[in-house]
Amino acid sequence: MDLYERFMSARTSADRWRVANEVMASLGATALNVAEVEIKTCRLLWMRSSMTSEFLTEYSRQKFYEVDQFVAEIGQPLYPSLHITGTLERATAPSQRHLDFNWTTWDMGYTLGYAMRFAGASPDTSKTVVFCAGEKASEFTEEQFAKIRQAGTAVAAFITAPGKGEEDLDLSGQGAGKALSGREKQVLALLAAGYLNTRIAHELGIAEVTVRKTLLSARKKLGAKTREEALAIAVKAGLLDF
Repeated sequence: MDLYERFMSARTSADRWRVANEVMASLGATALNVAEVEIKTCRLLWMRSSMTSEFLTEYSRQKFYEVDQFVAEIGQPLYPSLHITGTLERATAPSQRHLDFNWTTWDMGYTLGYAMRFAGASPDTSKTVVFCAGEKASEFTEEQFAKIRQAGTAVAAFITAPGKGEEDLDLSGQGAGKALSGREKQVLALLAAGYLNTRIAHELGIAEVTVRKTLLSARKKLGAKTREEALAIAVKAGLLDF
């Protein structure tokens, strides 16, 4: 797939971050955030952001992370989460700080946030990819959101902590010699299309638990830490047919 080829042709961590922003911008993003956190404590391990320095300074100064809904949802199941700014009213806001965060984000041009959560580098961490745009959700079609999820899967696979170079992104697939089954290839191909486990299960007529077991088996065969990494390895090794 061209999407994965673009990431794999990038030589450095900085190049992959540039590609990630270009891919998301082509889908309507004005900024991109990628972060990994500890699920239990919500402690931020690392983050990369292309939001303006003005917004990030204000976010830190006012400690908006304490009322950020994306942070609050870190421990929830891995599914996309959509939030629209400039909509919260004083009568329904949980607090004044929630109201300030909602409207400050809107004032700075970020009216839509679409968060996708993925498995982190360990079972105790979660990686979040947030697509930010200056358009309302009503102006995005379901087809566009599907493309955003597909791109988010690739971003989660290739974007690592700031400063990590090519040597830290191991896509050699030492276990790639262990042939993937037909079912494993099917599931990975649908994952590459941005499908969630429930959609993959529906498309293949199997139980969701079977999807999870299949992805785990593929990860083990490919020597991958996460399913997104397994997908990247499989694409690089030419193991999937699209």
